[in-house]
Amino acid sequence: MKTVPHDEELKTALAQQFKELRLKNKLTQSQLADRLGVEKGQVSKIENGKFNLTLATITRIAAALDVTVNFDLRPIVNNQMK
Repeated sequence: MKTVPHDEELKTALAQQFKELRLKNKLTQSQLADRLGVEKGQVSKIENGKFNLTLATITRIAAALDVTVNFDLRPIVNNQMK
């Protein structure tokens, strides 16, 4: 039986996914921060799993990275539930 992943596991996996997407889009943390209207340090905290993400923040990051939340969260959840 699969178990539901813990919050910290999901936060870490989501943080890694956002970092990979940022790098795939050839963006620096500063460039992503500019798109989000936040400081570079906040992007660093997000990518290191040190920032509690709200659904609104996740949606804003996804939009800045030109991805949909629906598409990119399923692999994270599925990988954590194995």
